[in-house]
Amino acid sequence: MSGLDQNDWENDPVWNLLDEAKPRQAGTLFVRNVMREVRLTDETPVRWWQQLLTPKPILAGSLGALAVAILIAVNGGPQNEIVEHPQPAPAAITELDDMVAAEMLTQAAEDPTVLTDEALVALLY
Repeated sequence: MSGLDQNDWENDPVWNLLDEAKPRQAGTLFVRNVMREVRLTDETPVRWWQQLLTPKPILAGSLGALAVAILIAVNGGPQNEIVEHPQPAPAAITELDDMVAAEMLTQAAEDPTVLTDEALVALLY
């Protein structure tokens, strides 16, 4: 620049080459791509322990705790009571035994080979 005057700039072959170059239009996604690159270079990576303090994990944990609380409330909480099942009455057991014996005797009458002699004697007495 020290030895060049204004006329030397106009006769410079680089400027002549630039004057002959065709203008290039930016693509339709140029602005979006440039802005994405800017955002990616500006972002600092978040450490794993810092991600735990973001709203998403806190919200998810709160909703999970709320769901557990609702399930406990609906089911009445832990139940420590003992449930006793009623025992059948002795008369019902005797009646059932009689019905089974009658059915087995009916099958033995239709086909004598179903039961052995000892089984038939046991059913009769």
